[in-house]
Amino acid sequence: MEDTIRLYRTLFGNRAYVRSVCEGAVFLAASSIAIFAAVAYATVHASNYVTDFVLSRVGPFNVRFLFIYGTFTAFAITASLLAGRPNRLPFALKAMALFLLVRAVFVALTHMAPSPIDPQQPAPFFNSIFYGSDLFFSGHTGLPLLAALAFWHIPQWRMFYLALTAFFGSIVLLGHYHYSIDVLAALFITHGVFQMSCWLFGRDYALFRSSESPAAPRPTRSLVAPVVADQQVPVELDRDDEGAARPADVQNISRPRSLGPARRRPGVVQQPRERPQPRQQVRRVRHL
Repeated sequence: MEDTIRLYRTLFGNRAYVRSVCEGAVFLAASSIAIFAAVAYATVHASNYVTDFVLSRVGPFNVRFLFIYGTFTAFAITASLLAGRPNRLPFALKAMALFLLVRAVFVALTHMAPSPIDPQQPAPFFNSIFYGSDLFFSGHTGLPLLAALAFWHIPQWRMFYLALTAFFGSIVLLGHYHYSIDVLAALFITHGVFQMSCWLFGRDYALFRSSESPAAPRPTRSLVAPVVADQQVPVELDRDDEGAARPADVQNISRPRSLGPARRRPGVVQQPRERPQPRQQVRRVRHL
């Protein structure tokens, strides 16, 4: 807890970080307005529903509880992950905002009515949020996949969000909340959105991953020859492009195995070889 508070103080004392968070919040607010406007426009101008290969053979089933409260649970878990590591906040805000903006464009272009679903409607508040003609593409499938790609370097959260993607993809098909093309297209579009986010917000993505230390690389043998026994040679190892810029790790290697010249390897700084000094020739003076 103390480390988290110290991290909050450090980051919010940085003007660049505060500016990045504010930019992400403004971008997310603008994208939320865009998606709500697109959903309202698509709902008013919706045409008839169409047949679907999967929906014609499955359901509809009453999965409203899982559909609604599962969404709130997923958002609560994600919010706790972001709150525990504030360095993740700028990239998360901007990536989600870009996702909503791209989805708003697709929703505004497609005006199909949803497939017939369970006639029992939920409360009006939930009905206005979760039910409409915003079909292409599925946000319930895309957002968990976006989180899985962002947390790909953490195996347990990667598997959790991938499982959540499959869960919500099944739920929206069983309840006839989306067509099958909406679910399948969400996987590819979300991957494209993530790649665009990494390209547009590269520094924020590096900061997102800076709190997790990557696996330590194996030490590389010295390439300096000849080497005196017990000599310590500094070796600078490359680091994957993850996290904020940090000084290169320097490891000391004692008693290297190679006693002669070897091939060059990337990431190793060689010390210049000292040339042997020529022997001074001593003139012999012949006594007469």
